[in-house]
Amino acid sequence: MKILYILAFAIASLFAVSADDVRNWDQIGQYNRICQESVRNLFIEEQSEALANMYAKACLKMDKVNELVVPTVMLYKTKEARENASLYSTIIFQKKMLYLALCDGVDISYIRTPKINYILSEIFDKFTERAYVKKSDTYVFTLENGERAELFIKEEEGVKKMVIAIYAGDKLSSIKIYW
Repeated sequence: MKILYILAFAIASLFAVSADDVRNWDQIGQYNRICQESVRNLFIEEQSEALANMYAKACLKMDKVNELVVPTVMLYKTKEARENASLYSTIIFQKKMLYLALCDGVDISYIRTPKINYILSEIFDKFTERAYVKKSDTYVFTLENGERAELFIKEEEGVKKMVIAIYAGDKLSSIKIYW
C-alpha cells in the first residue's frame, strides 16, 4: 500500500505546475495553459500576486472573464496590484451589466466606467452611449479599429449567453461568448 502512495505522489509531482512553468508559458503566449485550475490553485497556495496577475491576464486573453474573480480578491498588497484588481473588477461589472440589460431590459445608459482596452469594455461603452444600430435583437457597433461587432443573446441548453461577433469587412473574424 505504501508503494501505491509513493507512486501516486511521484506521478503527481511530475505533473505539478510550478511558478517557473507559468512564467515560461506567459513569455511564449500560452495563455490557455495559464488560465487553468492548476495555476489558480498554485497562486492561491503560494499567495503570489505576480502569479495571480499572470493568471488574470491570461484568462482575459482567453475571454474567460468569470475567472477574474479570484485574482481580483487576491490583488491588494501593492498599488499596482490594486490597480489591476480594479481593472479586472470593472470588466466583470461591465459584463454583468451588459448581460442584465440584454436579458432583462434594464436601462444601463447612465453608467460610466473607466476606459479599458478590452473588447467587452468597448462594447459596454458604446452600448451605454447608445452608439449602435439595432437590427431585431442584435446590436451592431462600429469599433474604434474600424471593424464591426454584433452583440446578441443566444440561448443554449437553457442558458442565455451573450455573444459578440466581430467582423473585419464582411468576414467573421472572431466570436466571444460570455454568461
